[in-house]
Amino acid sequence: MVAHVSRSHEEVASFQRLSAPVLIITLFLQFLSQLFSNGALLLPLQTYVKGLGFWEFFMVRTGGFLVGYIVPVAGGIAVRLSYLRRRGLAYLDFTWATLLSNVLALVAAAALAVFATGVLWMVAGTPPARVLGLSAGVLALSVTALTVFRLLPRLAGHPRLQKWRWLSGMSGFSASRRTMTRVFALSLVRHCLNFVTFGWLYQSLSPLPSGLLTGGLVYAVASPLRMVQITPGNLGVDEWAAAMVGKMLAFDVTTGLIVALVFRGLTLLAQGLGVLLGWAWLALRSKP
Repeated sequence: MVAHVSRSHEEVASFQRLSAPVLIITLFLQFLSQLFSNGALLLPLQTYVKGLGFWEFFMVRTGGFLVGYIVPVAGGIAVRLSYLRRRGLAYLDFTWATLLSNVLALVAAAALAVFATGVLWMVAGTPPARVLGLSAGVLALSVTALTVFRLLPRLAGHPRLQKWRWLSGMSGFSASRRTMTRVFALSLVRHCLNFVTFGWLYQSLSPLPSGLLTGGLVYAVASPLRMVQITPGNLGVDEWAAAMVGKMLAFDVTTGLIVALVFRGLTLLAQGLGVLLGWAWLALRSKP
Protein backbone atom coordinates (compact mmCIF):
# COMPACT_ATOMS: atom_id res chain seq x y z
CA MET A 1 0.00 0.00 0.00
CA VAL A 2 2.77 2.45 0.95
CA ALA A 3 4.78 1.45 -2.11
CA HIS A 4 1.80 2.07 -4.39
CA VAL A 5 1.14 5.51 -2.92
CA SER A 6 4.80 6.53 -3.02
CA ARG A 7 5.01 5.75 -6.76
CA SER A 8 2.14 8.10 -7.61
CA HIS A 9 3.83 11.45 -7.14
CA GLU A 10 1.08 13.59 -8.70
CA GLU A 11 -1.65 12.10 -6.54
CA VAL A 12 0.50 12.35 -3.42
CA ALA A 13 1.10 16.01 -4.22
CA SER A 14 -2.67 16.52 -4.16
CA PHE A 15 -2.52 15.80 -0.42
CA GLN A 16 -1.75 19.50 -0.04
CA ARG A 17 -5.35 20.22 -1.01
CA LEU A 18 -6.38 18.98 2.43
CA SER A 19 -6.35 22.36 4.11
CA ALA A 20 -6.20 22.87 7.87
CA PRO A 21 -9.91 23.87 8.08
CA VAL A 22 -10.92 20.65 6.26
CA LEU A 23 -8.81 18.51 8.60
CA ILE A 24 -10.08 20.29 11.72
CA ILE A 25 -13.74 19.98 10.72
CA THR A 26 -13.40 16.34 9.71
CA LEU A 27 -11.57 15.62 12.97
CA PHE A 28 -14.51 17.12 14.86
CA LEU A 29 -16.90 14.98 12.82
CA GLN A 30 -14.88 11.89 13.71
CA PHE A 31 -14.91 12.84 17.38
CA LEU A 32 -18.71 13.00 17.25
CA SER A 33 -18.75 9.71 15.36
CA GLN A 34 -16.78 8.05 18.17
CA LEU A 35 -19.27 9.32 20.74
CA PHE A 36 -22.26 7.96 18.81
CA SER A 37 -20.46 4.67 18.19
CA ASN A 38 -19.79 4.37 21.90
CA GLY A 39 -23.44 5.04 22.67
CA ALA A 40 -24.65 2.42 20.20
CA LEU A 41 -22.43 -0.26 21.78
CA LEU A 42 -23.14 0.85 25.34
CA LEU A 43 -26.93 1.00 25.23
CA PRO A 44 -27.64 -2.77 25.02
CA LEU A 45 -24.95 -3.51 27.63
CA GLN A 46 -26.54 -1.17 30.18
CA THR A 47 -29.50 -3.56 30.31
CA TYR A 48 -27.23 -6.14 31.97
CA VAL A 49 -24.57 -3.99 33.68
CA LYS A 50 -26.21 -1.44 35.91
CA GLY A 51 -24.29 1.78 36.39
CA LEU A 52 -21.98 1.28 33.40
CA GLY A 53 -21.03 4.84 32.54
CA PHE A 54 -20.53 6.40 29.13
CA TRP A 55 -16.93 7.49 29.64
CA GLU A 56 -16.05 4.37 31.61
CA PHE A 57 -17.07 2.25 28.63
CA PHE A 58 -15.35 4.65 26.22
CA MET A 59 -12.05 4.06 27.99
CA VAL A 60 -12.56 0.28 27.92
CA ARG A 61 -13.50 0.37 24.24
CA THR A 62 -10.40 2.43 23.47
CA GLY A 63 -8.27 -0.20 25.16
CA GLY A 64 -9.88 -2.82 22.95
CA PHE A 65 -9.38 -0.57 19.94
CA LEU A 66 -5.63 -0.43 20.62
CA VAL A 67 -5.35 -4.15 21.34
CA GLY A 68 -7.06 -4.76 17.99
CA TYR A 69 -3.94 -3.35 16.33
CA ILE A 70 -1.92 -6.11 18.00
CA VAL A 71 -4.34 -9.05 18.10
CA PRO A 72 -6.57 -9.21 15.01
CA VAL A 73 -10.03 -10.79 14.68
CA ALA A 74 -11.27 -10.55 18.30
CA GLY A 75 -8.67 -8.64 20.32
CA GLY A 76 -10.92 -5.65 20.98
CA ILE A 77 -13.91 -7.81 21.87
CA ALA A 78 -11.78 -9.82 24.31
CA VAL A 79 -10.75 -6.66 26.18
CA ARG A 80 -14.36 -5.50 26.53
CA LEU A 81 -15.51 -8.94 27.62
CA SER A 82 -12.71 -9.31 30.17
CA TYR A 83 -13.55 -5.98 31.81
CA LEU A 84 -17.32 -6.44 31.76
CA ARG A 85 -17.07 -9.96 33.16
CA ARG A 86 -15.49 -8.37 36.25
CA ARG A 87 -18.55 -6.12 36.41
CA GLY A 88 -20.76 -9.21 36.55
CA LEU A 89 -21.75 -9.51 32.90
CA ALA A 90 -22.42 -13.06 31.71
CA TYR A 91 -20.86 -14.30 28.49
CA LEU A 92 -24.22 -14.88 26.79
CA ASP A 93 -25.45 -11.40 27.77
CA PHE A 94 -22.32 -9.88 26.25
CA THR A 95 -22.73 -11.94 23.09
CA TRP A 96 -26.36 -10.93 22.66
CA ALA A 97 -25.71 -7.22 23.28
CA THR A 98 -22.73 -7.21 20.89
CA LEU A 99 -24.72 -8.98 18.18
CA LEU A 100 -27.54 -6.47 18.59
CA SER A 101 -25.21 -3.49 18.16
CA ASN A 102 -23.32 -4.96 15.19
CA VAL A 103 -26.41 -6.15 13.32
CA LEU A 104 -28.13 -2.79 13.64
CA ALA A 105 -24.91 -1.01 12.64
CA LEU A 106 -24.89 -3.12 9.48
CA VAL A 107 -28.55 -2.31 8.80
CA ALA A 108 -27.87 1.41 9.28
CA ALA A 109 -24.92 1.27 6.88
CA ALA A 110 -27.02 -0.54 4.28
CA ALA A 111 -29.85 1.99 4.59
CA LEU A 112 -27.37 4.84 4.09
CA ALA A 113 -25.75 3.09 1.11
CA VAL A 114 -29.10 2.52 -0.62
CA PHE A 115 -30.21 6.10 0.04
CA ALA A 116 -26.90 7.55 -1.22
CA THR A 117 -27.02 5.34 -4.32
CA GLY A 118 -30.52 6.58 -5.10
CA VAL A 119 -29.54 10.23 -4.67
CA LEU A 120 -26.41 9.75 -6.78
CA TRP A 121 -28.55 8.12 -9.47
CA MET A 122 -30.83 11.16 -9.59
CA VAL A 123 -27.98 13.69 -9.50
CA ALA A 124 -25.29 12.12 -11.71
CA GLY A 125 -27.06 9.43 -13.71
CA THR A 126 -26.95 5.66 -13.45
CA PRO A 127 -24.07 4.45 -11.23
CA PRO A 128 -21.82 1.64 -12.49
CA ALA A 129 -23.45 -1.79 -12.40
CA ARG A 130 -20.85 -3.09 -9.94
CA VAL A 131 -21.68 -0.30 -7.49
CA LEU A 132 -25.38 -1.07 -7.80
CA GLY A 133 -24.54 -4.71 -7.18
CA LEU A 134 -22.47 -3.87 -4.09
CA SER A 135 -25.25 -1.67 -2.69
CA ALA A 136 -27.77 -4.44 -3.29
CA GLY A 137 -25.39 -6.95 -1.71
CA VAL A 138 -24.95 -4.82 1.42
CA LEU A 139 -28.74 -4.45 1.68
CA ALA A 140 -29.30 -8.21 1.25
CA LEU A 141 -26.61 -8.97 3.83
CA SER A 142 -28.14 -6.59 6.36
CA VAL A 143 -31.67 -7.96 5.87
CA THR A 144 -30.38 -11.52 6.26
CA ALA A 145 -28.41 -10.65 9.40
CA LEU A 146 -31.39 -8.87 10.96
CA THR A 147 -33.74 -11.74 10.12
CA VAL A 148 -31.39 -14.35 11.61
CA PHE A 149 -30.89 -12.20 14.71
CA ARG A 150 -34.64 -11.82 15.27
CA LEU A 151 -35.15 -15.58 14.78
CA LEU A 152 -32.13 -16.59 16.89
CA PRO A 153 -33.99 -17.00 20.24
CA ARG A 154 -36.62 -19.17 18.56
CA LEU A 155 -34.01 -21.24 16.74
CA ALA A 156 -31.93 -21.58 19.91
CA GLY A 157 -34.87 -23.23 21.65
CA HIS A 158 -35.09 -26.03 19.10
CA PRO A 159 -34.53 -29.49 20.72
CA ARG A 160 -31.84 -30.42 18.20
CA LEU A 161 -29.72 -27.44 19.25
CA GLN A 162 -29.80 -28.14 22.97
CA LYS A 163 -26.41 -29.89 22.84
CA TRP A 164 -24.77 -26.51 22.10
CA ARG A 165 -25.14 -24.78 25.46
CA TRP A 166 -23.85 -21.42 24.22
CA LEU A 167 -26.58 -21.38 21.55
CA SER A 168 -29.45 -22.91 23.50
CA GLY A 169 -28.88 -20.35 26.26
CA MET A 170 -30.01 -17.59 23.91
CA SER A 171 -33.55 -18.93 23.69
CA GLY A 172 -34.68 -16.57 26.44
CA PHE A 173 -33.22 -13.37 24.96
CA SER A 174 -35.20 -10.59 23.33
CA ALA A 175 -34.72 -6.95 22.40
CA SER A 176 -37.38 -4.30 22.85
CA ARG A 177 -38.41 -2.17 19.91
CA ARG A 178 -37.38 0.94 21.85
CA THR A 179 -33.84 -0.36 22.39
CA MET A 180 -33.46 -1.45 18.79
CA THR A 181 -34.74 1.89 17.51
CA ARG A 182 -32.33 3.85 19.70
CA VAL A 183 -29.33 1.70 18.76
CA PHE A 184 -30.24 1.95 15.08
CA ALA A 185 -30.57 5.75 15.34
CA LEU A 186 -27.19 6.10 17.09
CA SER A 187 -25.56 3.85 14.49
CA LEU A 188 -27.14 5.76 11.62
CA VAL A 189 -25.90 9.11 12.93
CA ARG A 190 -22.43 7.63 13.35
CA HIS A 191 -22.45 6.34 9.76
CA CYS A 192 -23.73 9.69 8.47
CA LEU A 193 -20.84 11.49 10.18
CA ASN A 194 -18.36 9.05 8.64
CA PHE A 195 -20.13 9.43 5.29
CA VAL A 196 -19.64 13.20 5.36
CA THR A 197 -16.03 12.85 6.51
CA PHE A 198 -15.16 10.41 3.72
CA GLY A 199 -17.02 12.47 1.15
CA TRP A 200 -15.40 15.72 2.21
CA LEU A 201 -11.92 14.21 2.00
CA TYR A 202 -12.65 12.82 -1.46
CA GLN A 203 -14.09 16.14 -2.61
CA SER A 204 -10.96 17.95 -1.42
CA LEU A 205 -8.71 15.63 -3.43
CA SER A 206 -10.83 15.00 -6.52
CA PRO A 207 -12.28 17.37 -9.13
CA LEU A 208 -15.51 15.36 -9.48
CA PRO A 209 -18.54 17.68 -9.13
CA SER A 210 -20.39 15.17 -6.92
CA GLY A 211 -17.31 14.20 -4.93
CA LEU A 212 -18.97 14.60 -1.52
CA LEU A 213 -21.85 12.27 -2.33
CA THR A 214 -19.77 9.81 -4.34
CA GLY A 215 -16.98 9.72 -1.77
CA GLY A 216 -19.47 9.15 1.02
CA LEU A 217 -20.96 6.28 -0.94
CA VAL A 218 -17.51 4.65 -1.00
CA TYR A 219 -17.60 4.56 2.81
CA ALA A 220 -21.17 3.28 3.01
CA VAL A 221 -20.65 0.43 0.53
CA ALA A 222 -17.33 -0.66 2.02
CA SER A 223 -18.42 -0.32 5.67
CA PRO A 224 -19.35 -4.02 6.23
CA LEU A 225 -15.67 -4.93 5.81
CA ARG A 226 -14.80 -2.66 8.73
CA MET A 227 -16.73 -4.98 11.04
CA VAL A 228 -14.48 -7.95 10.24
CA GLN A 229 -10.97 -7.72 11.67
CA ILE A 230 -8.72 -9.64 9.27
CA THR A 231 -5.39 -7.96 9.96
CA PRO A 232 -4.23 -6.04 13.05
CA GLY A 233 -6.51 -3.00 13.12
CA ASN A 234 -7.70 -4.13 9.69
CA LEU A 235 -4.78 -2.10 8.40
CA GLY A 236 -4.58 -2.40 4.63
CA VAL A 237 -7.93 -4.16 4.30
CA ASP A 238 -10.03 -1.04 4.92
CA GLU A 239 -7.77 1.08 2.71
CA TRP A 240 -7.73 -1.23 -0.29
CA ALA A 241 -11.48 -1.91 0.00
CA ALA A 242 -12.16 1.83 -0.11
CA ALA A 243 -9.73 2.30 -3.00
CA MET A 244 -11.31 -0.47 -5.08
CA VAL A 245 -14.86 0.76 -4.49
CA GLY A 246 -13.70 4.30 -5.26
CA LYS A 247 -12.20 3.10 -8.54
CA MET A 248 -15.61 1.73 -9.55
CA LEU A 249 -16.97 5.24 -8.99
CA ALA A 250 -14.27 6.92 -11.15
CA PHE A 251 -11.82 7.83 -8.37
CA ASP A 252 -8.12 7.14 -8.70
CA VAL A 253 -6.84 4.21 -6.63
CA THR A 254 -4.10 6.29 -5.02
CA THR A 255 -6.62 8.97 -4.07
CA GLY A 256 -8.73 6.30 -2.43
CA LEU A 257 -5.78 4.99 -0.45
CA ILE A 258 -4.85 8.51 0.70
CA VAL A 259 -8.43 9.25 1.78
CA ALA A 260 -8.67 5.97 3.70
CA LEU A 261 -5.33 6.56 5.43
CA VAL A 262 -6.27 10.12 6.41
CA PHE A 263 -9.63 8.80 7.65
CA ARG A 264 -7.80 6.24 9.81
CA GLY A 265 -5.53 8.96 11.21
CA LEU A 266 -8.49 11.19 12.03
CA THR A 267 -10.21 8.26 13.75
CA LEU A 268 -7.15 7.61 15.92
CA LEU A 269 -6.88 11.29 16.84
CA ALA A 270 -10.58 11.49 17.63
CA GLN A 271 -10.30 8.41 19.83
CA GLY A 272 -7.38 10.04 21.61
CA LEU A 273 -9.37 13.25 22.19
CA GLY A 274 -12.17 11.16 23.64
CA VAL A 275 -9.74 9.45 26.01
CA LEU A 276 -8.47 12.81 27.28
CA LEU A 277 -12.00 14.07 27.83
CA GLY A 278 -13.07 10.79 29.44
CA TRP A 279 -10.05 10.75 31.72
CA ALA A 280 -10.79 14.32 32.83
CA TRP A 281 -14.46 13.49 33.45
CA LEU A 282 -13.69 10.36 35.47
CA ALA A 283 -11.02 12.22 37.44
CA LEU A 284 -13.48 14.96 38.38
CA ARG A 285 -16.10 12.42 39.43
CA SER A 286 -13.62 10.54 41.62
CA LYS A 287 -12.82 13.64 43.67
CA PRO A 288 -14.59 13.77 47.05
